[in-house]
Amino acid sequence: RDGGVEPFDAPARQTLPRTGWRIARTLRSDAGTPATVSQTLEDTPFYVRSVLSSGLLGETVVSMHETLNVPRLTSTAVQLMLPWRMPRAR
Repeated sequence: RDGGVEPFDAPARQTLPRTGWRIARTLRSDAGTPATVSQTLEDTPFYVRSVLSSGLLGETVVSMHETLNVPRLTSTAVQLMLPWRMPRAR
């Protein structure tokens, strides 16, 4: 591991569980290593950020995953909610 870059074939997409706001999301992970959500940091009607555990090139890796649902962000219902900040879960 000399810090060099080597091309590789991307693993297949895996489906992650939908969020509390029903946002669909996927992640590429090795076939033998299912991707799991370790912690959800943000879960809004149009955006979600989570810490995931998955497999890449035979190793278990931890990664940050973000999904932005632009059609939902631009919807009238969400635009009307934007002036009011949602309380944060603690």
